[in-house]
Amino acid sequence: MKKKFNLSFERGDLLPFLLILPTLLLITFVMIIPLFFGTFISFFDFSLGGFDLTRDFIGFDNFVRFFNDSTALKSMVVTVLFSIGAISGDLFFGTIAAVLIFRLSHRMSSILRPIITMPLLVSPIIVGLIWRYIYDPQGILYWFLGLFGLGIKDFPGVTSQSTALISIIIAHWWQVTPFVIIILTAGLVSIPHEYYEAAYVDGAGSFRAFQKITLPFLSPMYMVILLISGVDTIKIFDIIYALTGGGPNNSTMSVNIYAFNQGFVNTNMSYASTISLFAMLLAFLLFGLPFIHNNRVQHEEYK
Repeated sequence: MKKKFNLSFERGDLLPFLLILPTLLLITFVMIIPLFFGTFISFFDFSLGGFDLTRDFIGFDNFVRFFNDSTALKSMVVTVLFSIGAISGDLFFGTIAAVLIFRLSHRMSSILRPIITMPLLVSPIIVGLIWRYIYDPQGILYWFLGLFGLGIKDFPGVTSQSTALISIIIAHWWQVTPFVIIILTAGLVSIPHEYYEAAYVDGAGSFRAFQKITLPFLSPMYMVILLISGVDTIKIFDIIYALTGGGPNNSTMSVNIYAFNQGFVNTNMSYASTISLFAMLLAFLLFGLPFIHNNRVQHEEYK
């Protein structure tokens, strides 16, 4: 008589390890090894042609160079400003749109959701090219502004230092806000309707109910959006590269575009790695630490 195959395992068996082994290998070769290699070469004068371990060691020179590089420091400021503007708009417009869609009839919301989420299917580099044509002096934006007697002098778009960054932020809103709508709509569905009924019975208005019921329930989702979208804005490259390339006059030069220019245009891979390390540190300080703190607070509350 054949024995039945038993999938159960005792503590100490290799099955759990074997199940996560593919993921561990992927993380090791795609993330951990490149991170250590990038950190390693930042202490050398490394170019695309190679380097000598004994001859090209320069210690912390690349790190000192970064703090003395006005363009690098400006790129950090531009990245932070872009991140603040992009995330603020994503959350603001995403929240309003999610609430409005949630209050529509089921049939109407079923029609609107696929339409609204279409920008998510477009590659960021294509989004940049789309908005490049929109911001063209002969494009649809200035045709529309012309109906109100406005022109390129009133809103120079990506051609002026004063409006180039906000123009890129608007393009980012167009693509990423649907992601926020999807997440928040799922959160709104999970809120028990009885809470709103009790609030209305007590005399609370729509805004008061939104403030006291909706926002607290959505706060964990806001933290997830903040982490995902925040890290994504720090490493922004595609849209800016397609729209402005970092110009005019470095007014939209993000950290990653500057690292790209140093590494693949100037072939200085070691300095590019140093810039990328500072970008990673910036993402951790702005979004990693608040996320860790929030998890600790929630953990203490559940104890």
